[in-house]
Amino acid sequence: MNNFANESFKRLSREKQNRILKAAIAEFAERGYELANTNRIAKRAKISVGSIFHYFTTKENLFLYIVQYGSAMIEEYAGKVVDNETLTVAQKIEALLRLAVKSSREEETLIRLYHETSSIGNQELVSKLPRSLEQFTSERYIKMLEEGQRKGEVKPELDARFAAFSMDNIFLSLQFAYACDYYRIRFQMYNHPMIDREAYDEQVISEAFQFLKGALLVAED
Repeated sequence: MNNFANESFKRLSREKQNRILKAAIAEFAERGYELANTNRIAKRAKISVGSIFHYFTTKENLFLYIVQYGSAMIEEYAGKVVDNETLTVAQKIEALLRLAVKSSREEETLIRLYHETSSIGNQELVSKLPRSLEQFTSERYIKMLEEGQRKGEVKPELDARFAAFSMDNIFLSLQFAYACDYYRIRFQMYNHPMIDREAYDEQVISEAFQFLKGALLVAED
């Protein structure tokens, strides 16, 4: 992680670090950067507001730290899938769809924060990060599809860069549809009524996989 957190924060117990990060993620995700309040974050984390500034110096540093923290978590999970050389491109796509749904169920607040950081108003602030999540995913997804074309798994006539962009848009849309109110309502307009949650998730993954498989992959004999 970059130097957005002071050494005093890094020396805290893992439990206390997680408590502070969870409180900050919730506040920024719910209210956005401008309206987020460090007093509320401190209250949620059960620490003094002075401690917040002792650990991060500024509200901006705290925001950038948790954005980078969330991005690193997603990079780790996605990287394990994309870099797994034992999987076919089809298996990687299905695994990434499962990851998108699972992360949105288990890390809903973090996904809402990601949506908040991608808004136009935060672009200047987020540009201070040394590496964006989009840079990571674009590089890995393009490489995955290009390698798939060389192996005969991905349609050779496709532009791998645009295909990766389109695929990533589906992953993002699914995450936002599970975690963000506007996208959740919009998703329900196109989807079947809610059934058993596990069955619902499986249906979403299956339909999205069949769509991407047909659009990207060479048909099996």
